[in-house]
Amino acid sequence: MLAVAPKGGARYPRSMAHRLKLVSFDLCPYVERSRIVLLEKEVPHDVEFIDLANKPAWFLAVSPMGRVPVLIVDDRPIFESMIINELIEELYPRPSLFPADPLERAEARAWIVFANDVVMPGNVAAMMALAGGYTGDALDHPLAALRDAFAKLERQVARGGGPFFMGSAFTLVDAAYAPFFRRWQEAEGWGKPESRLLGGFPAVSAWAHALLAHPSVANAAPKDVGPRTRRAFADRAAKARATS
Repeated sequence: MLAVAPKGGARYPRSMAHRLKLVSFDLCPYVERSRIVLLEKEVPHDVEFIDLANKPAWFLAVSPMGRVPVLIVDDRPIFESMIINELIEELYPRPSLFPADPLERAEARAWIVFANDVVMPGNVAAMMALAGGYTGDALDHPLAALRDAFAKLERQVARGGGPFFMGSAFTLVDAAYAPFFRRWQEAEGWGKPESRLLGGFPAVSAWAHALLAHPSVANAAPKDVGPRTRRAFADRAAKARATS
């Protein structure tokens, strides 16, 4: 069990309102989203790591889909990172990580769904192709899908004016994308020139650099995330080949 108390003292003392425990696999990008939000808001919390290959019975009892993250608030489990992060925003409203305007708030939610349904699955396919040494269409198709997602993000990020997704303020949208950019920046260095997509999208590239330099994002980084992620995707690619 890891107890996390932000440096310099928490904005919310541990005695306030709720006991929080984030159930995690330390390399999971979805868990990392919630760690970023908790650190950004300086909320004291505990982190418990589990082995996803050998999930304990107590975890399966609180996670209906058997996935991390789960945030246990006092004794009540909440699952799914998007829901967890909005709950943290409601329980601990300072600093606000959602726009006050209802339309802007809806836009923020929509772009988080875009991350969930388009960017993250595209990232998995592209990183598996790169780590597995795929060539031809097996590599070109996932890279093309991710390039198309970047093109859509480029227009929106440029409109916001930076350095973050919606402008000058760090929001839940930034927390949703930061783990992806951390991993994709590593993947662009895996020796495949065709994978270096960020250079073609200046607004997205600047956004990614701003995110990765942001303190809560930097402090949420798993240890050795690049090498470990590459090994994990290489293993997945090898298993996929063995069963095809």
